[in-house]
Amino acid sequence: MKALIVDDERHVREAIRLLVPWQRFGIETVLEADDGSTGIALIRSERPALVFTDMMMPVMGGEQLMAWMAEHAPESKIIVISGHDTFDFVRTAVKYGGMDYILKPIDAEQLTSAVERAVGSWRSEDASRQRARGQDIELNQLKPLYTEQLFAALLKGTGSAQEFSTAMVPHGMRLAASDAAGAGAADNLGGPAGTAATASLPQIRVAVLELTSAPPAIADKFGSSGRDLFAYAVANIVNEMLRERQAGHAFRHHAGAEQEIVLLFWDGAIDVAALLVEFNDALFAALKARLAIGVGGFAAFPAGLAASYRQARSALMQRNLRAAGKCIHSFDAGAASANAEPALFFSTYEERVRFAVQNGNPDGIRKALQPWFDALDQRSRVTPENLLLWRREFQLAASIWESSAKVEAPYAGDGNGSGHVPIDAGGAFDYMAWKEAFVREACEIANRLHAGTERNSTSTIRDIASHIEKYAHEDLTLQSISDRFHLSREYISRKFKQDLGQNVSDFITECRINRAKILLASAQLRITQIAEMAGFQDEKYFSKVFKKCTDCTPSEFRKRQYGME
Repeated sequence: MKALIVDDERHVREAIRLLVPWQRFGIETVLEADDGSTGIALIRSERPALVFTDMMMPVMGGEQLMAWMAEHAPESKIIVISGHDTFDFVRTAVKYGGMDYILKPIDAEQLTSAVERAVGSWRSEDASRQRARGQDIELNQLKPLYTEQLFAALLKGTGSAQEFSTAMVPHGMRLAASDAAGAGAADNLGGPAGTAATASLPQIRVAVLELTSAPPAIADKFGSSGRDLFAYAVANIVNEMLRERQAGHAFRHHAGAEQEIVLLFWDGAIDVAALLVEFNDALFAALKARLAIGVGGFAAFPAGLAASYRQARSALMQRNLRAAGKCIHSFDAGAASANAEPALFFSTYEERVRFAVQNGNPDGIRKALQPWFDALDQRSRVTPENLLLWRREFQLAASIWESSAKVEAPYAGDGNGSGHVPIDAGGAFDYMAWKEAFVREACEIANRLHAGTERNSTSTIRDIASHIEKYAHEDLTLQSISDRFHLSREYISRKFKQDLGQNVSDFITECRINRAKILLASAQLRITQIAEMAGFQDEKYFSKVFKKCTDCTPSEFRKRQYGME
């Protein structure tokens, strides 16, 4: 806290310095001035909480000083110290907010009490100011979010045009009284029914800045919250330029999983295309990035807002990614048909790719994709809309492949399923990276198919083993198992040995011997009957196999195990 003593008499200034216990009141700096003019200069630069002033001084007296402070430094507390006990001086001190009027010679106790009251009043008011400042900061932080939500609601057709227009007044959006009434009428009527009421509203135009068209390294510079901070930075730069012209406002907006910046222009006289070039130049100067920008057509507000936005998005989705260096893309309803090339579908090449993926060899997968890539290379235009269609075709095919192989969870892709356009370090479409992403994804799917096949195969072999355990006593053969499970005998033999470590025939024999051991516990059954019930048609062969497996004959096993002759 600072204090200022303004008096033309040096000894009076020194007396005040000596008499006030400054540290007790938390005053760390005491300044001096010998007239009101010098005092004003110090008040401007130092902003003291407390000002002591004489009334009669050369150049500028206390009355003029207090009048200036009432207008320019009302938060500072004033204590008048004067040698003149006149009503006019006292009235002036009261008029301009003086806390106390102390006569010379100065009484130390009276001066200390006056300082205590002034400091207490200043602290109380400062606390209120701090609270208000904090509320203002919170409000200023919420304002962008509030306006963004209002704008998003308008795009969906659910927002209030009147509420939005009111929020935009500080940014230069001003509607005539009849227009505001029209906006209110639109709110009351709701949706298309309010079209007639909004006919007189001003023409607006929407542009969309695609943040994902910036090189990834730009957003990475902003740290872990790079995309959010990058969006804030872009919106702030653009809004600063729009604010100077009062021509519109920029809003952060979520289009699916990605953020974008939507610009709303409400000054119909402004050259939008030229201004967007300025924006991109400013973004490049500040962030080293130029963005792809789509521009919609003029439309009435609020009825045509969503349509102009869709046109801006369409202009971005239909831009030619091979036209390097072009950033501004205006909507043209006839452009798509005029620039149309023969349709190219991934499904034309799907079978060859599927066989390669199922085979699982990475080189084979790359070779299988190459004819499709060659066809893409021949196109003069490649648009984000094309990329999105081709990727969706590919992922649909992949889901069918995985469904056939009974893969447990569908493949989520590499993050490009939304139609995201890979960008190189210079901000251009990275065609090679896009193709490599397909190769990587196809190889990943091949790995999943292989893993799924292995899991399914192991499960099937275990099902076969359970079937054998249950029906080993019947006329069970490798051919009958093959017929039941619709698998080749060779495959069953190979996988059974691989997964369970023994041949199918040996496993059948083992199951039959185990069944015979259980049946031998029954004294009523003869060995011949047990052999047949266990799946052996010949008693001698049964005895021979039993002895080979258990190192004893069935009769010996019965006697040893169950104590029966």
